[in-house]
Amino acid sequence: MRVSRPSASLVVSFLALFIALSGVSWAAIHLPPHSVGNAQLQNFSVGNAKLKPFSVGTGKIIPGAVGAPQVNSSQVQLRVTGPCTDGAMQSIAQSGNVTCTPVLPNEYGSSTAAVMLTSSATQVASQSLASGLSYLVLAYPHAVISGAAGQHVEVDCTLSVPAGSGTPPPANPTTTTKSLAVDLGSSTESQAGTIPLVLPVASSTSVQPATVNCTDSSTRATAPAVTVDTTITAIQTASNS
Repeated sequence: MRVSRPSASLVVSFLALFIALSGVSWAAIHLPPHSVGNAQLQNFSVGNAKLKPFSVGTGKIIPGAVGAPQVNSSQVQLRVTGPCTDGAMQSIAQSGNVTCTPVLPNEYGSSTAAVMLTSSATQVASQSLASGLSYLVLAYPHAVISGAAGQHVEVDCTLSVPAGSGTPPPANPTTTTKSLAVDLGSSTESQAGTIPLVLPVASSTSVQPATVNCTDSSTRATAPAVTVDTTITAIQTASNS
C-alpha cells in the first residue's frame, strides 16, 4: 500500500501551530516581573472569579472612585437630606428624606396624702430634680379648713428649689408663695380651696429637691384644723447640656 506524503502547506500549518502553542506556554511561565501592566489588560478582563476574597481594600481604591452609582442603595444609606429641627428622627427613606416625630419632654411628679398644718412651716411634698436640666415646676396644694364660726383663716404655701451648685453658684433659692384666705361662716361645714403654684427652674450641676411648704397663719386662740395635700410636677424645658 502506498502512503501519500503530506503536502508542504500542511507541514507549514502544523509547524505554525506548534510554535504558537509553545510561545503561549513559554509566556505563561517565563513572563518577566512587572511586564503586565494597565496597557496589557483589556477592559473588564479581570472579573470577580479572578479576585481573591478581601484582596481589594481601602488602600487599593482611589479616593472618590466609589460613588452612588456603584452602591446598592437598598443596602447602603447614601445620604441624609437634613436633621429634625423639631422632635426626633423616626425613619430615613432610601432617597435620604427624613421623617420626624414630636418628642414629649420628660416629666416627673408625685402626690401626697393630706398633712395637718401648724403655725410653723410644714413640708407637704418634695420632688427630686435631675441635674443638667431646666424645668417648669407646678404644684396645686389643696387645703381643707375646719374651725369655729367667724374665724378668718389664711393658708400660705411656698414652692421652692434651693440654690444649686455652679461657678459662680446661684445667690438665692428660687421660690414662689401664694395664699388662700377663708372666712368661716356660721355653718359647721369645712371649706376648701386650691393654691396654684408655678415656678421656672434653671438647670443646676447637682440634683435639687423642689418642695412645697405650707403654714396656717391663723392667730386665734382656738386654731382651726387645716389639712393640705398636693401634687407636684416637674416638666423638662431643656435638653442635657
